[in-house]
Amino acid sequence: KQWYQRRVVITAGGSADCSILLWDLETGSAKECLTHHKDKVQTLCWHLAEGTTLLSGGYDNTCQVTDCRTKNSKSWTVDGEVEHLMWDVSNPFSFLAGTSNGSALCIDIRQEKPLYTIAAHDNEVSGLAMTKQIPGLLATCSADRTVKVWQISDNRPSCVTSRAFPEAGSLHCLSFCPDYATMLAIGALEGGLLMWDIASNKEFREAFNHPAVDGS
Repeated sequence: KQWYQRRVVITAGGSADCSILLWDLETGSAKECLTHHKDKVQTLCWHLAEGTTLLSGGYDNTCQVTDCRTKNSKSWTVDGEVEHLMWDVSNPFSFLAGTSNGSALCIDIRQEKPLYTIAAHDNEVSGLAMTKQIPGLLATCSADRTVKVWQISDNRPSCVTSRAFPEAGSLHCLSFCPDYATMLAIGALEGGLLMWDIASNKEFREAFNHPAVDGS
């Protein structure tokens, strides 16, 4: 599910029946049903500024951007099932997608083809994370038990560093702390919540001109 952030009276829920329901929380009823996907809906994300624009991804290998006022939708086909989506925090016209084939893509909604595609992991890309506090920084995680840190400025992505979590099992999600820009929280199959301060990594500090943390 995904909350509509600007006025919390609507929530969107994707389903294995291929539909997306928009729920009115004041009445407790479903107000709209979106049926653009042809297979299970896996991931949803409201636009960060345009509150009626919904991003969705499914097992039909498509990403969809829908104007929920009109139900008009635009679609992009990617190289696998869409595991995770997020809007680019530095560009309101772009979003990022992680697929079951290990790819991470950046798509400008004004264009027909991706701005770039990264062969990011050996297994599905289950998580994507950015922070406004460090422009050009992208982190990804995967069922291959690794987290990778990328420099994506100017749409020229390069891998800065990576870290394996061999005892964690599959990694399912990750997020930067809003109050500590280099701290990653990572959700794992085994061991629960993991933490990694990427500022402890020399390659990250050099790539982003970031000061060292104590002891690093």
